Amino acid sequence: MKFPDGSTRVVPGYLSKSEDHDGLAFHANLVIDQLGDYEIEIARCSGEKIAIRSTPCEDVTVVNRVRWTAKDRDRRDFPPISALTQGEFRYLMQDGTPFLKTGAGSPENILAYADFDGTYDSGGATFPALGEDQLHKFEPHLKDARADDPTWDDGKGAALLGLFNYYEEVGVNSQYLVGMNIHGDGGDVSPWVVHDDPYVFDVSKLAQWQAVFEHANKRGVAIHFFFTETENESFFETHDGMTIGEGFAPSRKLYYREMVARFGHLPMIIWNLGEENGVIGNSGEDPYRQPTSPKQRGEFADYIATLDTRGHPIVAHNWPDAEAALYSELLGRPSFSGISLQAHDNYFDKIVEWTEKSAAAGRPWMVSVDEPLGWEFGARPDAEVERRNEILTVLWPAFLAGGAGVEWYFGWQNNAPTSDLSNEDQRSRDALWRASTQVRQFFETLPLTEMSARRDGDMMVFEGGGHRLEMVGETVTYTAPNDTPRALDTFNPI
Repeated sequence: MKFPDGSTRVVPGYLSKSEDHDGLAFHANLVIDQLGDYEIEIARCSGEKIAIRSTPCEDVTVVNRVRWTAKDRDRRDFPPISALTQGEFRYLMQDGTPFLKTGAGSPENILAYADFDGTYDSGGATFPALGEDQLHKFEPHLKDARADDPTWDDGKGAALLGLFNYYEEVGVNSQYLVGMNIHGDGGDVSPWVVHDDPYVFDVSKLAQWQAVFEHANKRGVAIHFFFTETENESFFETHDGMTIGEGFAPSRKLYYREMVARFGHLPMIIWNLGEENGVIGNSGEDPYRQPTSPKQRGEFADYIATLDTRGHPIVAHNWPDAEAALYSELLGRPSFSGISLQAHDNYFDKIVEWTEKSAAAGRPWMVSVDEPLGWEFGARPDAEVERRNEILTVLWPAFLAGGAGVEWYFGWQNNAPTSDLSNEDQRSRDALWRASTQVRQFFETLPLTEMSARRDGDMMVFEGGGHRLEMVGETVTYTAPNDTPRALDTFNPI
């Protein structure tokens, strides 16, 4: 595909249902995001393992050439929502402006949704609140559904699509989710026809995922896509009979390619190599859970970057306090964008440490806090707290450190109906979403790329471009250019 500016991109394709649903058709999701003339060649290759082989096809057959001009733009949403990228700054950027996350880290198994074709529980933890089939229904969000939502099969999907409509209302702008958790806590999400066969993809289910992801983006919600849950870190290498900690399994390459081909056109998607990657000493004897090596993780990031024509950020998630082991060898790597930080405390200091290390290595990283406050309870439901203290202990320190945002995790809670895997109504944290949005919107008014963070004793300082913020305890003081300091309402600073 040749763009008006002269650049070229190879866009991976995938099989999907044909328009008449009687068979399969080959698709590629092209993004028309520049004014001018395009030249698009549709090529067909043949041979074994063509989807994952490293050398270009030698037997290419050009089956069509088309020219797409600027006058065609009125027939499409042109341009689509601008892509999230991460380049020279420590932030996700959209339209040249920092994109700060105040998102949902739960349910991480949001794709274990009863209305998706071919979705079933393969033996994960049991939660009484989810009923007999252990799949999400999200029925409380049926009231958020709209007539123009892209439902399927006579109204299926309405509740999940309604959930993202609710997010738009309260300002939730990202969703952490796992694309495969078959040996993990839920055991109920995979892109395949059979949950443990990584070579046969469910085209119907994946088309429904795509419809939901596109809808989420239109509601201003980024998809934070975790390729694996921690219990599956070496699933692909184990499945393909490879040595743990070495190599790049063909099934993994195919998985990455399929996900990027189907969802890489989305403007607002973040690729995550996996939950709690690289955990040494926490994997026991389970071969699927054994850690990948730093070398492997670098190769994985490089490969995803070659597939993703829009340059979406690629990050990885860590075990608390294991940041050095996971991230040190990725410093300076062009394909790797930053840290999806799991931490229970010291958010400000950890973010400052890694933004400074990455800048010194020549590749500034974005650092977001994704799973704060510990595994057991995380951010409790509104009904269980008098005040959303997480705003003071997590969100303010993260933003003051120059962090890219926070995704709130709901905790395990020992089968509670509002836990990470069992929560059905995202209104259970309505006050948390609204307060987080207020704080984010304040930071969005600042010249963030001109500001820097430092600690001065007990004080956290964030300043630049004539603006200065100081936080000590629960008190935040803000000084605007040519103004006097004033204390902010930390829950409603606008």
